[in-house]
Amino acid sequence: MKKNDAGQDHLLFAARAPGVLILRLFSLKPDTDHGGTIQQVRSDAEFSSGNIWALVFAILIASVGLNVNSTAVIIGAMLISPLMGPIVGAGFGLATNDFPLLRRSLRNLLLATTVALATSTLYFWLSPLADAQSELLARTRPTLYDVLIALFGGGAGVVAVSRKGYKGNVVPGVAIATALMPPLCTAGFGIAQGNVWFFLGALHLYLINALFIFLSTLAFARLMDFERVGELDPRHLTRARFVIVLVTLGIAFPSAYTAWIVVQEARFQKAARRFVAESLDFSDRAILNVETLYSRAGSTISATLLGQPVSEEVARSLEQRLGSYGLTGTRLVLKQPVAAQASVDQLSQMVRQGVLEDLYGRTEKALGDRDTRIRALEDEVVRLRAAEVPVGSITRELAALYPALVSLGIGREVKASDTTPGTLSTVVVFASWQRLPTTGEQDRLRDFLARRLAVESLRLVNDVAR
Repeated sequence: MKKNDAGQDHLLFAARAPGVLILRLFSLKPDTDHGGTIQQVRSDAEFSSGNIWALVFAILIASVGLNVNSTAVIIGAMLISPLMGPIVGAGFGLATNDFPLLRRSLRNLLLATTVALATSTLYFWLSPLADAQSELLARTRPTLYDVLIALFGGGAGVVAVSRKGYKGNVVPGVAIATALMPPLCTAGFGIAQGNVWFFLGALHLYLINALFIFLSTLAFARLMDFERVGELDPRHLTRARFVIVLVTLGIAFPSAYTAWIVVQEARFQKAARRFVAESLDFSDRAILNVETLYSRAGSTISATLLGQPVSEEVARSLEQRLGSYGLTGTRLVLKQPVAAQASVDQLSQMVRQGVLEDLYGRTEKALGDRDTRIRALEDEVVRLRAAEVPVGSITRELAALYPALVSLGIGREVKASDTTPGTLSTVVVFASWQRLPTTGEQDRLRDFLARRLAVESLRLVNDVAR
């Protein structure tokens, strides 16, 4: 009887073993470093002068990256940002009822946010690049997906920090994924440019990231049973939970609405592309341009057609087909310029004629430029012949001063690009020497020749006689 009981216990344990193994695999408590984690969190939540300067430099790097639309530079700025520390500290402070840590973390987070906004605003106010690039625009429309990223990123960060033997290889990835720096820089851009919507959208994204990293930290710290410093009064606990829920809904609801708008716009764009590809494919007409505009009040598809004009009956039939593509309420606008009333063959002939006229005009201009250059060179030759430069007398004068001088040649340098008649050319003097003169001698010789020849532009070329 005992043997049978032992066999049944063994079978029961074997049946439970996979479940036990899975629970142990996903359990966070066994290798949680409670004391080391709290010490690390408190250290990261503190802000010294070094952290402030690191934050300023990180903000400047991120602002430059957003200004020049460089993703790599923005990622580098996020890696050195110290903004994660106060947020995680606030989460641990509330989870463990450590209110001094909570207050210190929130105060440092407010300080860091103020410094970041001031730095980015100053940069964008001084920057000559005022156009909003795609990296800036991407931070002005937070959605529900940003909430999920911050929630999952915060969870990954607190789990990694709380492990024994933590090496710090997860938090940099969390900093990149949650992207605390770029929204603050974008908010600074909005302040510098006086764009309220840029400022509000970017600040909303920053608040989403900070709040849901905080909530994720709070949840996982409670899940891993970190020791609580004290216990809250039930009334205070209820009030704190009410405030957290109210703030969370107030920040998350607009992002959920924006996410719904983004999804609707993506569906509209997909349906509009399919409608244009299938319904506006005419054999005797060509589509020059298509513009799609999504709006909850009524979207629009505008198409410019070349070729035979579309009749009103065909246009009404095309509008009626919009509903079958899920585009109910969408308005179809067909633009048909006067030139579009010609046939496709006529349009092709017009294009070929235009190309030939353009080619003829360019050839005629090139020939005219060549003739102008030729006349300029001919005029220069005439001026050279009439100049009567006393080369012989100058050579004899210089030979007395410079015994190493062998010969001297004087000419003028005329560039083929100088098409204006009468353009001043550069006088070039070629001097052949038994030995090259020193730099000082060359400078004195150049000055002498310029005064002797009464020219402003002179180039001296020295060479050793062979």
